[in-house]
Amino acid sequence: MYSLKVADFNLHHTLSCGQVFRWDCTGGWWSGIVSGKVIRIAQEDDELFVDSPHSEALIRSYFRLDDDLGSIYASLRRDAKLSGLLDMYRGLRLIRQEPWECLVSYLCSSNNTIRNIRNAIRNMSMCFGAQISDGKYAFPAPEELARAECSELRECRLGFRADVVRATAGLVAGGEFDLEGLRELRYEDAKEALQSLKGVGPKIADCVCLFALDKLEAFPVDVHIERIMKEYYSACRELKKDAIGDFARGYFGGYCGYAQEYLYFEEMKKGKREADTAISLAEDT
Repeated sequence: MYSLKVADFNLHHTLSCGQVFRWDCTGGWWSGIVSGKVIRIAQEDDELFVDSPHSEALIRSYFRLDDDLGSIYASLRRDAKLSGLLDMYRGLRLIRQEPWECLVSYLCSSNNTIRNIRNAIRNMSMCFGAQISDGKYAFPAPEELARAECSELRECRLGFRADVVRATAGLVAGGEFDLEGLRELRYEDAKEALQSLKGVGPKIADCVCLFALDKLEAFPVDVHIERIMKEYYSACRELKKDAIGDFARGYFGGYCGYAQEYLYFEEMKKGKREADTAISLAEDT
């Protein structure tokens, strides 16, 4: 175990904001699997405690601890609504995910809930990934999913997404689609390449660009972001999803991906607050 000092970082916000699906928290310790190895991590004030064979360099890269959050905040604070969210959820950072796991995770997100996405990823890892330790499995490589039968993937609770995942795995495993190479492309070109894959639309492509390919100008628009953008910004009220992304890039600038995650987290929190209020009111009647 080792520790490292951090500034402007909130581990809980970062891992609970909906950008990743294979982390769990027990007793203040978060546990996840990255690059085939288990990470247990906890935070106390400005210090992280890490129990993992992974190096400090990997931890810093994965959690983007070298992003200059002060400069990012400064560029986004001209918007009053977003400025309040930056203060409320200070320290939330984007995560630099592995492209393959990120792509498959978001293929599983189509018309799905976070709970079901987590279950599908866990089941795939148990069935096709290498066992790391008791109950812990690495995310399966493209070759492993390409060899799987669609019926086996459906049994992992992928449903109609099984065909798409298997087909994509075949392209990546066979070298026909250079997923890792997309990091070197411009955002627009990387997004276009991703959308050439079956089952990948603008939202999934933007998620992979933002969360795995270092394209901070990506602005994924799902129903939650569409709702909050139309609520907060009158210019978006008549816009379709693609146009909302274009508006965000022009309005928020090159760090609009960070703006998206804070807005998304607020929409998640607002939904929970409304649900808790409804339960409270029901209990009072």
